[in-house]
Formats: sequence, structure tokens, C-alpha cells
Amino acid sequence: MKKIVAALASALLVTTAFAQTTAPTDAAKAQMKANSEKGEAQATANKKKAEAQSDADKAQASANEDKASAQADADKKAAKVAKATTPAEASDARGDATKAQTKANKKKHDAQAKADKKKQEAARDANVAQAKANKEKTEAQGDANKKAADANVDAAKKQ
Repeated sequence: MKKIVAALASALLVTTAFAQTTAPTDAAKAQMKANSEKGEAQATANKKKAEAQSDADKAQASANEDKASAQADADKKAAKVAKATTPAEASDARGDATKAQTKANKKKHDAQAKADKKKQEAARDANVAQAKANKEKTEAQGDANKKAADANVDAAKKQ
């Protein structure tokens, strides 16, 4: 009888030890998976942020080119004032220069407004991407925590 009890106790110890060693393995696997998913989510967010920043940079560069071009046109018109040989030509040139400068100012303002809008959209897109990554990371960690808790419950039941 003692041998049977000893054998059963030994088998119970082996089963308990096995259950305890498998539970952390499942939990560890779940945590590794969660870490991987979190890394992927952050990498995706970082990529989207970089793309958004690139778009904003391109929009600003384009705005700067538009502004420079508009100002160059206005400067050409203004230079005609100095070349005028008669008062009538000078008056016409001044009028053209004023119109050109007004047009240039509007183009510069519009180009900058467009670039600013693109920057705001890029910032919003980056924030959305980061929020999604944070959500995915939280969900992945929650899944890992649940698996670890389930494994602990299973291990406790087997003791």
C-alpha cells in the first residue's frame, strides 16, 4: 500500500511539475507574440509618421518655390519702372509692378496656407497612426496577459 501511495505521490509531483513548467512556456510564447505585434505596430506607425512628414516637407518646398517665383515676377515688373523713359511708361510700369506685387503676395499666402494645411494633415495622420499602434500594442499585451492568467489557472487546477 505504501508503494502505491508513494507511486501516486510521485506521479502527482511529476504532473504538477510538468504543469508548472508548461504554463510559463505558454505565457512566454504569448508575451513574445505580444512583443512582436507591438514592435510591428510601432514600426507601422513610425513609417506612416515618416511618410506624413515627407509629404509636409514636400508641400513646404513647393510653397517656397511658388513664393519665390511669384516674387521674381513682381521684381521683374518693378525693374521696368527704372527702365521707363517717359512719365507715362513709368506710371504704367508702377501700376504693373503694384499689381504684380499684390498678385505675388496672394500667391505666397495661398502657397503657405496650402503647405500649412498639408502639415496639419500630416500631423493628424501621424497622431492617428500612433494611436492605432498604441491600441494594437495594448490589445496584444492584453492577450498575452490573458494567456498568462489562463495558464496560471490551469496550473493551479492541476496541483
